Amino acid sequence: MFLKKIRWYHRLHSKFQPKQVRKKGYLSSTDDNKHNSKVGIVLPVYNQKRDYLIECIQSIEKQTYRNFKLVIVIDGANEETLKATYEASEVLTCSYSIIHRTNNKGIAYSLNEGYEYLLDCPYLTWISGDNRLKPNFLERLVNTMNSVSSNTVLVYSMYQSIDEQGRSDSFGQAWYTSLFNMMNRPKEEIMFTCFIGASFLFRREAYEKADGYDPNYGLVSDYEFWIRLMQLGEFQFIHEILLEYRLNGKYSLTTITPSEELFTKRMSASVNHRQRNGDIPKVTVIITAHNDENYINNCIQSILDQTYSNFHMVVLDVGSTDSTLEKIYSVHDSRMIPIHLDKRHKAEALNIGLSYVLGEYVLELNGDDWIDPNTLEIMLNKMDTLPSKVGMAFANRQIWVEENGQLIKGAVYKGIPSSNKYDVLQNFKTHCPRMYRLSTLKKLKGWMSSLHGEPLLADDFTMFLRMVERFDTHWIDQTLYHQRQHSKNLTILEKEMLNRQTRMVVNETLKRWGDEYVPHFEEVDGNITKLLLIRR
Repeated sequence: MFLKKIRWYHRLHSKFQPKQVRKKGYLSSTDDNKHNSKVGIVLPVYNQKRDYLIECIQSIEKQTYRNFKLVIVIDGANEETLKATYEASEVLTCSYSIIHRTNNKGIAYSLNEGYEYLLDCPYLTWISGDNRLKPNFLERLVNTMNSVSSNTVLVYSMYQSIDEQGRSDSFGQAWYTSLFNMMNRPKEEIMFTCFIGASFLFRREAYEKADGYDPNYGLVSDYEFWIRLMQLGEFQFIHEILLEYRLNGKYSLTTITPSEELFTKRMSASVNHRQRNGDIPKVTVIITAHNDENYINNCIQSILDQTYSNFHMVVLDVGSTDSTLEKIYSVHDSRMIPIHLDKRHKAEALNIGLSYVLGEYVLELNGDDWIDPNTLEIMLNKMDTLPSKVGMAFANRQIWVEENGQLIKGAVYKGIPSSNKYDVLQNFKTHCPRMYRLSTLKKLKGWMSSLHGEPLLADDFTMFLRMVERFDTHWIDQTLYHQRQHSKNLTILEKEMLNRQTRMVVNETLKRWGDEYVPHFEEVDGNITKLLLIRR
């Protein structure tokens, strides 16, 4: 049987073994599938509210399309859920089976186990116990699958969100327009967002070729399965609501799992497949953005416009409360790896982003800034010629002052040609753009993110000092980076803390270097503008 062939299958107890074994080639003909359009549905059940289970199973019973079989897999659920499942299933008139396991093995294992009982079904789907199917759910999905080309492996549709009471009136037209835009994508974009949703139908033949669901991916095993399915055929989107998807349910995945965990695990799965498929870029751009809805698209576009194209772009939305994340997902480019994080400081976010880097180099960019179109090409060409002891290259930055929605051209901050650590310290600037060797960042263990128990805001300056302490650096005398100055810059909002930390970093660095100098700081309008080193 199929399950016995996959690496993570554990032999079922004999009473749970399927009675039918699929013969080789039985489901291989697409034409036969159209005549035998039987659908296999799996309903995996862990702990769930009684009312939700009743509504879910009743929605299955009300299907207008009747050529289907149902397998309910009770995956170590509590007694209340177990009782509710058996009671709710009494209304079923379709062919169904219930598998009861007392130990919880997760959704991926449950789906694979359930599909073993549905070997005569060329089409497969599954539903969560707190969702509800529209009466024409199966009919519409099956008719679409039968009408599309034979290389279509998945059809999926819009869904309607409902709250914990089953109401949908709190979700307006703008919400559904946003949902449509999110779901209406080329299949390749599954690499950076899980746009399939909860309403879908796929071919069993493709399911078997994909090797089923992989329990190693836990909460995101469904997303990881879509990635493998994408490689086997086409996806077809149905612009129609066929399912009611419950939000904020007591046991809903989106309720019990922090959103950051879902984002990071999905993109980890994506990066695993990129690496497995040889999608290894030369450079990864890490963008950090917080409430940058007015700027983030310009920032991202400056990367997409690069003359050098072999890159990945890790875009970190760091606790934004505006539409930054939505703006990020409005971009259509599979080289992007977007991740939504809870509220964090920049250095913490950069270290998270570093775990998604596959290439040789890393370029750092703020979500409100942008770079010239030839930046990657120029910096990569230079870094490739430099010895490995050069851990970082940097160039010049152009300042743009934002006033009343207009950008006013400011000064150009040039880099420093010396790698002498005292020259860098006294120069007292963090130069942009910065391109690092990944190997160098790993040796430094990423960005320093805290200082004496508080979040480190002077992370850029600190990284510069840590870099020149152990490695050489190289200055490219070209203006490639464009820095936007506006009222929400960290240097304005956190000026006092930033200045205090800068003094601490300088003093501690000098002590670490031998305590040969005393620092003298000069300030203008409360900002440290100059540093002089006086020999003891």
